[in-house]
Amino acid sequence: MKRNQQPEFPLSPGMVTPARLPLGRRLQQSLRRAPSQIAQAVRRPDPADIEASNSYLLVSELFWAAILSSMVAFGGNLAVRLGATTAMMGILSSVPSLIVVILTLPAARWVESSHNRLKLMFASLTAARCVFLLIALMPFFVPRSHQAIAFVILALSMQLVLPPFNAGWTALVSELVPERQRITVISRRQIINSAVLVVLTPLVGKALDLIVFPYGYQIAYFLGFIAGMLSMRELYKMRLPPDVESRPPAPKERLTLSLVRQMLGNNHNYMRFVFNTLMFDMGAWMIGPLYILRYLRELGATDSWVGTLTAVANASVVIGATFWPKFIRRWGNYRTLRRTAPAICIYPLVASFAPVLWPLLVAAVADGILAAGINLSHFNSLLQTCPAERKPTFISLYSVIMNAGAFIMPLIGVALADRIGITPVLIIGGTMRFLGGLGFTLRPVVVKEQTG
Repeated sequence: MKRNQQPEFPLSPGMVTPARLPLGRRLQQSLRRAPSQIAQAVRRPDPADIEASNSYLLVSELFWAAILSSMVAFGGNLAVRLGATTAMMGILSSVPSLIVVILTLPAARWVESSHNRLKLMFASLTAARCVFLLIALMPFFVPRSHQAIAFVILALSMQLVLPPFNAGWTALVSELVPERQRITVISRRQIINSAVLVVLTPLVGKALDLIVFPYGYQIAYFLGFIAGMLSMRELYKMRLPPDVESRPPAPKERLTLSLVRQMLGNNHNYMRFVFNTLMFDMGAWMIGPLYILRYLRELGATDSWVGTLTAVANASVVIGATFWPKFIRRWGNYRTLRRTAPAICIYPLVASFAPVLWPLLVAAVADGILAAGINLSHFNSLLQTCPAERKPTFISLYSVIMNAGAFIMPLIGVALADRIGITPVLIIGGTMRFLGGLGFTLRPVVVKEQTG
């Protein structure tokens, strides 16, 4: 927010600003403010106002997408209960990243040169969401002994059709929503998403415990498919602003290694941000597939407990998403990222040392609140470091580099867990997360900030 603008919530004379209140008071204020922010987010604007309409649709489509996420949130549980091995779980975590590495840059060039980017991207997402229907029907047609591998194949096939959508989505959001509204829209998306997950995920987990396996999962995936199609209905209503729609598509320039090297060499700030993010996320990727194994095999968690954990985490994101925008406007995106990133190591360290399940619920609260601030500030910092004229390509290049790490690190984590155990690997991953978070301070990036 610019310095000559009034704050979003004007303060009375002598009133203590939220940044100076004790943490408990700030959390109470955030909880009280969440319902009003949700109500404001779901109010339909005038369709003639393209920016306001797009902002509304970005939030409303996420309501249905969050229902989809709730219904399929137990995919890891389903794979384990179908008989997936540790190696299969590693494949589910890592091979999608390999697919991104191979297909994202060609898809980005395709999207940039397309005369109808929206149609291409949303067709890609529609095809991917149809896979949920196939998973719901799969037990009717696949023998029980082959269902685990069939689930893995279907899950990976979803990733094969997603690259056009993934390649263009982040850049598209920056074009659909002006920078002055972006933090508000993204935080509302977080609030809506997390609020739906808080309510539905425990209910889905309880239903999966009560309904005979695998029928509960089939029902959940079918309902998720329906919600996904309702989300697509909202997405297809979006319109590009006139200045963006009139922009000619990029020429179909062949993407060569020398061109990529030239692009990176001319954007040192972007490369430093990408490197910092890679170091920050390596620990998280390494231990990602180990959490569900730790919950189910070592701590004896049930589906309903996993649902409760997910609900607690997402309730915490709701809390964080209501107050982090104010801090980001005051501090700026990158300063917020520097201050919050190292602390995200809390959850993996607690998950490694806790002998019972309940401390993970406490750690999930801190993790969710921190994640809300990190995600908001990191997303906007990434957009600020990408050259505006080639944003889809630079964002896709970022995705390729990140997913190269996301492909390799889960395989390393699974291999280490087989050799030294899950708990030591979680400790290593948490330590890497902390040291990677410090990188945003030790190797700072220059971004243009609007604070106030």
